[in-house]
Amino acid sequence: MNRYFITSIIIKAFVTALGLSSFLYLAHFNITNYFLHSILACTGLWLLFKSNRIGYFFTGFFVGILWFYWISLSFRYYGNLTWLIPIVIICIGVIYGFLFLIPSLLTNSPYLYAIILVLLSQIAPFGFNWFNFELMLYYTPFGLTSLHVTFLIMSILLVQNRRKGHYFLALICLVASLDFSNKEMPKMPDFDIKIVQTHISQDEKWQTDNIIKNAQENFKTIESAIAEKKHLIILPETAFALYLNKNEAVMDRLLEYSQDIAIITGALAYENDKYYNSAYFFDKGVMQRADKIVLVPFAEKIPLPNFISNYINELFFDGASDFSQAKSPTDFIVNGIKIRSAVCFEGSRKEIYEGNPQIISVVSNNAWFLPSIQPAMQNLMLSLYAAKNNTIIFHSVNGNGSKTIFPRKSTAKMILEWF
Repeated sequence: MNRYFITSIIIKAFVTALGLSSFLYLAHFNITNYFLHSILACTGLWLLFKSNRIGYFFTGFFVGILWFYWISLSFRYYGNLTWLIPIVIICIGVIYGFLFLIPSLLTNSPYLYAIILVLLSQIAPFGFNWFNFELMLYYTPFGLTSLHVTFLIMSILLVQNRRKGHYFLALICLVASLDFSNKEMPKMPDFDIKIVQTHISQDEKWQTDNIIKNAQENFKTIESAIAEKKHLIILPETAFALYLNKNEAVMDRLLEYSQDIAIITGALAYENDKYYNSAYFFDKGVMQRADKIVLVPFAEKIPLPNFISNYINELFFDGASDFSQAKSPTDFIVNGIKIRSAVCFEGSRKEIYEGNPQIISVVSNNAWFLPSIQPAMQNLMLSLYAAKNNTIIFHSVNGNGSKTIFPRKSTAKMILEWF
């Protein structure tokens, strides 16, 4: 009987996790129906708060895996570290299992549990901030702040209590969870932009012959954009898989093209014995470089004391050094329009949105994680920040997901459009 009891809890936890993760898999298959997203998100939250402590742990365990299993796939490209994939997946599950369990150890109140869990979701361990309940609500009428999430959860808990008077409070909380912001949408630039998407597998990207071939393909793409009378072309992260500032031939070619079209492209940089992951901007024969200000934890930088990070780099990454980072964001000016530069992960970090930029160019390489739901999750993260900051994002990707991302309309504006 005890074995059956535990098994039933685990099955229920898995179903709950599916509800809390459904938004990711629906987005992966381009299903953006507001009603479906809303029902599944609320169902997942309803089941979560019907759990006990064991259920909380296993729900978090499955949520961690369903949301972040793709992180482990990058180990395919680090020498002989493929064996780490299942270990990393289990570790991710355990970490998020404890994240869901901890609030229940601090309180028996479901209301306090909910508040603590939402607060914990706002903590970014080692700078990784992609576990965010607000993501679940992007394709719903609900607001996109932790306060909106809390109001939605409170409405669910009040209904679960089934007490007179609580239904009215639940209705108030439900209304408070809706998005009634009324920001004026930013305007698109009045010039033509080509956002490039490439499909170069990660294991081929850095092979010498492919570096040359892919550079030639990039040149052809730029020439095509010039023929199409585009004003700006945006190429993905490390579109030129080399230290671009040290390659005069490629630099000269891009400077020449920039007389006819502005170019933003990702590439590496090496300067003063430091390595940078950068975005380069070429316009009217002048080059500007924007070095990344937020590095990917445990990929571009080991966020631990030097003696530990050096040991990890030596043990797992053949002694490779961490990337260096700039201190502040960089803006490019195209036809008088200011465009903030971001490279991949930092497009989903608040630091890049300082000063409220209206337009951001994000260059990414998600070939590390294909095939997986990572591109859908990344675009949801960018969409969330676009909505929060009222920003337009031009996202150029090697892999999947190149697109222009506009701020989401508020519930109020959607209702007015319906009528």
